[in-house]
Amino acid sequence: MTKLTRIGIPLLLLIGLGAFVYVWFSAGGSKPSPEGLRSLAVGEMSLLRFDKANAPAPDNAFVGPQDDEVRFSDFDGRVIVVNYWATWCAPCVAEMPTLAELQQEFDPDKLIVIPISLDRDGDYPQARRDLDRLTEGRLDFYTDPERGLVFASEIGGYPSTVIYSPDGVEIARYEGEADWVAPESKAFFEKVVSDWSL
Repeated sequence: MTKLTRIGIPLLLLIGLGAFVYVWFSAGGSKPSPEGLRSLAVGEMSLLRFDKANAPAPDNAFVGPQDDEVRFSDFDGRVIVVNYWATWCAPCVAEMPTLAELQQEFDPDKLIVIPISLDRDGDYPQARRDLDRLTEGRLDFYTDPERGLVFASEIGGYPSTVIYSPDGVEIARYEGEADWVAPESKAFFEKVVSDWSL
């Protein structure tokens, strides 16, 4: 066997292995781009904003359904749909049933809707009852009594909904009332969940 063959064959095998590894990691190891979802921002989702895409989710603590301290990082591995609402906000109340329907459309281990009440502390018991009635008990009650999460998230008005990826970065946000189970809304979330499940 010539010296060229002894060196050339292993070298070709090494190059081939390198190409395979590159293709493998390029196809399966990369994260989807939030900006790639812009084409789905149509119809009911036409007010989706992507200007804060890829910003990390705030690490501020807020209050969970058992009056426990929670953070967005507690939900890592899932698409997180955070809705800032209040009982005194008519559009917030109007869209809440569709957020409950959105949750029902998806496995909560893949997508979770987190409605955060911005009512006053003394109004939480009534807000909890209202949420239970509006969603037929399908969504848990969360609060941000210190408003730290609201400020860290740079929320401009109510209702506001911020969507985070399973790896903890913002995908998009929506300010105002939406039908979260309109066909274009469902198409958007189906794409988000499937992209980040790869």
